[in-house]
Amino acid sequence: GTCRPRSRDALREGLGLAELRWITTRDHEPVRNFEAQAVRQDVDLVLLAIRWASHGFEDLKPACLKAGKPYVRLPRGYGLNQVAREIVGQASAALGQGRRVAK
Repeated sequence: GTCRPRSRDALREGLGLAELRWITTRDHEPVRNFEAQAVRQDVDLVLLAIRWASHGFEDLKPACLKAGKPYVRLPRGYGLNQVAREIVGQASAALGQGRRVAK
């Protein structure tokens, strides 16, 4: 969906991230448009807000796994506590294995 600057900034600040890229999507947009962003060397984690994404975006997961990028599905909202819970629940092991984690 459309980037919400206040929500993006709250997540970036609350999670202690140097950067959070919120990529705006359009209905029925091909997932290949996002693969290049997801597998960039400076990306440590990929989040997919599934309530607002096309079903085809699930096809991003294999590209992330192949590139060694933890992939986290956000099945509910994107509030700070909810996102943090999903990251810990789905990717804490992957993030703890030598990956950079902002503090």
